[in-house]
Amino acid sequence: MDLMRARVTLRERPLLDVFDLAVRFCTLNAGAYARLSLAVVLPAAAASLAVAHFGGWWLGWATAVVLSSFATAPFVALASRLVFADAVGTGEAILMALRALPRITGIRLLQLLALLASTVMLWLPWLWIGSVLLFVIEVVILEQASVGATFGRAQRIANAQFGTAAGAMLITLLAPLGAAMLADVAGREILQSVLEIKPPPSMFREGGSWLALAGWWSALPLLATARFFVYLDIRTRSEGWDIQTRFAAIAARVAEESPGRQAA
Repeated sequence: MDLMRARVTLRERPLLDVFDLAVRFCTLNAGAYARLSLAVVLPAAAASLAVAHFGGWWLGWATAVVLSSFATAPFVALASRLVFADAVGTGEAILMALRALPRITGIRLLQLLALLASTVMLWLPWLWIGSVLLFVIEVVILEQASVGATFGRAQRIANAQFGTAAGAMLITLLAPLGAAMLADVAGREILQSVLEIKPPPSMFREGGSWLALAGWWSALPLLATARFFVYLDIRTRSEGWDIQTRFAAIAARVAEESPGRQAA
């Protein structure tokens, strides 16, 4: 990553400011996110809806969770390229994610084993495990780390600002659920009261609805981008990226002024 080409200011930010930055960044690059969403989110949402239709909503939601754990990778790749490059193709982001797919699969399987093991202690260990392994996708995609190295690297990044990592983990964990419930309630009200179209049954009665599923998947690009910016924020704090970019900018400005001084 060329820090001098960053299109966002690398500085320390409170966690809520990081999420606000992610919203503005996604809005600014809406075209690129829309194209990638059509290629990644739409097929994944259709697959989870099809599984729910034929196998029931419990299986449908399980499919959505599994697919979501992989579908964030292309958006991390896209965000990283948009931050440090002027133009990024949808195919490039997908190709980056596909190259890392074997490593991501191995990491997700190990995370699943850790999650199952945490049930022995009423899920409490996951409050720590989930936080220290929050940035495994970023490490795999951006740092090209192996499966074994990824866990150690992700743990070191999270431990540098554990409170920030834990807060981000809880937000990214609960936000899709909130988006699903909001989409179900608000969507049914709009369909029924505004458009006068019969809405689907409530997710609270049936276990799910296509509106809730749409809300779940619509939140994924934003949350993947927000997690990437939290990763950038922690590395900025721990590695002094803000200071590096300032000194580099000063050095570049001095270099530009030097020929003029010599001519004078």
